[in-house]
Amino acid sequence: MPRLTIDLAKIKHNTSLIVELLKPHGVKLSGVTKACLGNELVGKAMLDGGAAGLADSRAENIRNLRRHFQGAELTLLRSSVTPEDACIEADVYYVSSYEQALPLLRMSPHKPQKFCLLLETGDGREGVPLELASDEASRIAGLPEAVLVGLATNAACARIDVPVGVSLQSFNEAAARIAWRLRRGRMGCAGGGSAKAQDNADDPVDLERMLPVMSVGGSGLLQLVTGPEEGGEQQPGWGMSLFAPVTELRCGEAILLGRIPSGQSPDLYLQGAHRDAFVLEGPVLEIFEKSGVNQALVGFGVQDTGGAGLIPCHPGITPAGMTSDYLAIDCTSPELRAHPLRVGEAVRFLPTYYALLAAMTSPYVEKNFI
Repeated sequence: MPRLTIDLAKIKHNTSLIVELLKPHGVKLSGVTKACLGNELVGKAMLDGGAAGLADSRAENIRNLRRHFQGAELTLLRSSVTPEDACIEADVYYVSSYEQALPLLRMSPHKPQKFCLLLETGDGREGVPLELASDEASRIAGLPEAVLVGLATNAACARIDVPVGVSLQSFNEAAARIAWRLRRGRMGCAGGGSAKAQDNADDPVDLERMLPVMSVGGSGLLQLVTGPEEGGEQQPGWGMSLFAPVTELRCGEAILLGRIPSGQSPDLYLQGAHRDAFVLEGPVLEIFEKSGVNQALVGFGVQDTGGAGLIPCHPGITPAGMTSDYLAIDCTSPELRAHPLRVGEAVRFLPTYYALLAAMTSPYVEKNFI
């Protein structure tokens, strides 16, 4: 049976490293647990490392985290639009429309619910288009028992070809427009519901008071903290000045794998972070020469990794193909000729993000926490 070994101390270390990087800029870290199915041990490692709260996209995961962390701030990243799926265990809910907020309010009609309006700023993911954002923010802020606490966006996640600076600049500009619209509408969104604000309409907009939560994700935005690698060229949008109105960074991949998704080759890793907090291993099932190639089969496949990338820990191993149940590896390298693999021997790999997600989800992969 394949096994995924999870080193909680390394997750805590990576979390602490990112917290310290963000601290000088006044940005807090929210640890994203969705790649680990909202696992409470992983969540505890993040909180122990200094994460200000935890975030997940599944209501079931939020419920599990709430059972273990009564006092932690939990954010549901993906809105539920049916009563059966609605989760009332989170502190903050992401919505992209007035219609998404309504089911959550119906689930708890006598308790104010906190919302972040999710904006789509060019990454190709979920969120209200920028030209509609002010209208949606006003409608949500006007709902009884709704508290619009801020705005959120995703960048450098789905479309790594869009410079992070472009996404953040769009987010910042939209936030200013939304705050102005809310203030002009005399809605004190940070104070709850449709309460009237006492501002003078001609005063400068206090973005921090109107929208105290300005949350951005994901790990790719750490490029703004670390800068380009030695010898590399600066990319459009480098610089923490773009983080000026941001209060929170949502981060999963960099905490779990030490990796900053950037579209660069080779991959960009966070200096000082552990890359091996998760190690996937499987047994060698057979070794034969086939069509002139010395090939071994390892006992996990697409069902266990989703067909996503794996980084060999053993020198000389080259993944050569994958079926639903097996990984074929090329063993013709000089290293493996000198030290050949044997049937039954465990072969170790570092999972990429989507391979980690699949391995955590697969019931056929043993999870070993250390």
